[in-house]
Amino acid sequence: MALLLQQAGLAVSGIYHDETALAADMGATLAGKDVVVLLLSGSGPFQSFQCMRDLMAKIGPLPLVVASDRIASGQVQGALRVGAKGFVSLDADPAELTHAILQAAKGQPYLTADASQLLAQDISNGLGRGAHSPRRAGVDLSHREIEIVQLLCEGQSSKEIGRHLQISPKTVENHRYNIYRKCEVESIAELIRHAISRGLVAI
Repeated sequence: MALLLQQAGLAVSGIYHDETALAADMGATLAGKDVVVLLLSGSGPFQSFQCMRDLMAKIGPLPLVVASDRIASGQVQGALRVGAKGFVSLDADPAELTHAILQAAKGQPYLTADASQLLAQDISNGLGRGAHSPRRAGVDLSHREIEIVQLLCEGQSSKEIGRHLQISPKTVENHRYNIYRKCEVESIAELIRHAISRGLVAI
């Protein structure tokens, strides 16, 4: 994988063979890097997801791309829940993985077609934690918060939203925090489900 990425012109600055090695480093060499690629092979990915959550809590958000040997709803949801920007298959064309990495480096999401289809099915079927919670149905968002929800669901970053609305990225982050709190969501995937169920965005 590292060789394929290098052949595509991407620099590989570190390789970790398991979450233990990654946790031991705790971001000493990851801090300041453009993108982290997490390769999932075999069962039980959640320890790796949790490791990435712990890592990002310590050193700040890292653009994360997950490359998995199987495309399953639980894995896609798990990846998005910890903040992954991209999700692709391990056997995807190297150009697709490269594209996902470049998108993540720009703060843009990228899901392989199969992962996108699974996520769309989950949304249309109302799956996921609390998709139809009565409390969520009564959430009141301000006009500005609704604008930000719509832009977040389009995949725009805080900087891009700030430029679009002529406010600072910090203000966008404050709005985002309040939106997540009001809607009782923890990830962009859950926010998209909530926004669709409220009719704020369309599939």
